[in-house]
Amino acid sequence: MKEIVECYKVDTINLQRNDGFWLNEGRLILRSVNVGELVEDRYQSAYAEARFSLNEADTKSMMLLLDADGDSLAYRLKQHFDGAAVLDRFKRFCDQNQLKYEYAFITG
Repeated sequence: MKEIVECYKVDTINLQRNDGFWLNEGRLILRSVNVGELVEDRYQSAYAEARFSLNEADTKSMMLLLDADGDSLAYRLKQHFDGAAVLDRFKRFCDQNQLKYEYAFITG
């Protein structure tokens, strides 16, 4: 898996959160990785990750909708989804454009 672009980062004593887009075998993946005391208090685990994955066809559709190619994808993703609400913006964009994503919540 290769990171394309980071869209949001928090680094405090109680929480470290990093939201970013990754590519894995032609699939676009949005990962929100969270660690720290706040995560442990809520999930009884020091690590939690929310992951939204598009299949290859929907990844290509996303690129067309964003007017992106391999060279401009990072820029376009940051332009459209950057900030604290990256997860919500991504889900809304996918829903509005009928792009199906798989969701996984991982702890441990």
